[in-house]
Amino acid sequence: MSDALPLPATTEPLRVAIRRLRWFRDAFARQLNELTAETGVAFTVDDRTLAQIFVAWLRDVEAQKPADPAHRRAYFDFVSALMLRNLLRDLPVKAGPLPPGADTHRAEYFWPEGFACTLFCLNVRAAVIEQEFDAATELTPDFFSLRQWWSFRENVGQDADTAMGFFDVFIGANPEWQMPASFRCRLEHALTAPHQAQKLG
Repeated sequence: MSDALPLPATTEPLRVAIRRLRWFRDAFARQLNELTAETGVAFTVDDRTLAQIFVAWLRDVEAQKPADPAHRRAYFDFVSALMLRNLLRDLPVKAGPLPPGADTHRAEYFWPEGFACTLFCLNVRAAVIEQEFDAATELTPDFFSLRQWWSFRENVGQDADTAMGFFDVFIGANPEWQMPASFRCRLEHALTAPHQAQKLG
């Protein structure tokens, strides 16, 4: 997959631009176009559902915004995972047929819609963190493991909140499985849990 997503131009910081529906839609469309070019899988988007997902996400983002500036980095991880949860819960995108010879042992062909949504959230997070903290981000080997993607898809089908835990696993964070949609619980978990990421089997 491409190293970085060419995000829409903006004069605002990315952390602000992502809260604009037009920018968000454009960025999501670019991610799908990039994936289509690289994998041969075409996608269709339900724009109304995507807008509803965005509005719900923005409401959650504002409601849980931390007052302490020291928590900003953790909060960017949280809202990225929250966006993935919302996307996979309501799934506004549908993949077309796989191209001939597609290797379904690769995540992008095993679960095209889930892969597209996950990659979008990872790429936007990476761009924001680079801009805000001048820091690079990396993915763990779990992101490239079909076994993890099997578990990811199965668990999200039963409980969309688990998407947030898998997002944490992919970025190398310590996942909060019990109450992943609570930023306060996430901070408490980070202080008390061991640093090694736990995996949901």
